[in-house]
Amino acid sequence: MDKQETTLSFVSLGCFKNIVDTEVLGGMLENHNIKIVSTYEDSDWVVINTCGFIQEAKEESIDEILRALERKEKGEIKKVAVIGCLTQRYYQDLKKYFKNADIIWGVNDFSQLARLIAANKKQNYSDKGLFLYDENHERIIITTPNTTFIKISEGCDMTCSFCAIPQIRGPYRSRTTLSIVKEAEKYLAMGFQEVNIISQNTTYFGKDKGQKSLLPRLLKDLSTLGFKWIRVLYLMPEEVDEDIVEAFSNPSILPYFDLPFQHLSPAILKRMKRGGGIQKNLELINTIRKEYPNGVIRSTFIVGFPGETDREFRQLVQFTRDSAIERIGIFGFSPEENTPAFNLKNRVYSKVIEERKNTLMDISDQNIQIFNKRLLNTIQEFIPLGPWENNSTIGRIKSQAPEVDGFTQIKSPFDEDYKIKKVRITGFKNEFLYGEMI
Repeated sequence: MDKQETTLSFVSLGCFKNIVDTEVLGGMLENHNIKIVSTYEDSDWVVINTCGFIQEAKEESIDEILRALERKEKGEIKKVAVIGCLTQRYYQDLKKYFKNADIIWGVNDFSQLARLIAANKKQNYSDKGLFLYDENHERIIITTPNTTFIKISEGCDMTCSFCAIPQIRGPYRSRTTLSIVKEAEKYLAMGFQEVNIISQNTTYFGKDKGQKSLLPRLLKDLSTLGFKWIRVLYLMPEEVDEDIVEAFSNPSILPYFDLPFQHLSPAILKRMKRGGGIQKNLELINTIRKEYPNGVIRSTFIVGFPGETDREFRQLVQFTRDSAIERIGIFGFSPEENTPAFNLKNRVYSKVIEERKNTLMDISDQNIQIFNKRLLNTIQEFIPLGPWENNSTIGRIKSQAPEVDGFTQIKSPFDEDYKIKKVRITGFKNEFLYGEMI
């Protein structure tokens, strides 16, 4: 009698970088003859790839762990593995509180993790060596078959006072340009239309090996491959120079600039251990808009950072209005243990933080409305993602990054070829655009 095939499903939480980790681990598990099945199917194993960045993400991860352990108790699944950023950061605590989890693992030693799952064995997480995948790692695909992510580095050397990522992921370490290009060539041959370049700090790429960013060289090399869209995410604005801005003019590189300014008050930026400021930020925005009239800027801001005064918040409000940044994400300050900002005095009341978040969200909605009005009756490239209600198709246009910028709905049935098409934008509601096929 043949041995029954072991099945495994993933729950991948958090950022795009976690998606890549999930896909890489999935590839390793398939090489051990583990069958990867849908999250919604009952399986022998469930692997939860957690996020531990801020309080809200930690709570989501814990809820998912509890849900999986409850399913295990009911006999719906046999084994639960909890991995990722939350477990890297709170390994001992999670071992204590989730004794029913079969494996608790961090963000390194993935090869050993895959062997343990395949052998159905337990082992304590030793965290022996920093992990950095390359083009030789096979990946499962959990995105649609026309868009994917390539992580060009791991870790971070920045010392932002509010961020725990360096202690979770370790120091910045770049892949080689050749490795990234070879990986991209594989995805092009598989039919992918869009590739999203990601890391913790994409502008820093190559600086750990020298004095100058190698991002311009990387974008030039990638632009020769023939992708329809190459999107670059996680640019650290204080490190964006003339060469990096110019690199976005290469073929296939979308003029989409993801610039997390976080704040603009000199006093707050100093406490955040970040660069920038009103003048520098406006100069960068104006440079981008001059070079790329059809470009899109996305930024994130943290409100309620310790010591943020009403005056400093009003400056932030004025800046977001004046700059008319098309895409704005807002986070309330999350005090994270073992970060310098955790011990800062003059914390802002949570009620005030919520009020400030809502104020900036209103401005974000106004900016999006202004931008969307400019899109009306224009012809746009559209990447289809799947069927939608009323026999329509859901997808994105160039100015919509995956997951964070809303969607576009087209009044045509999904034709299942996943190829980028031309559409006309006919309407919008908040971040949701409507259109018709050309």
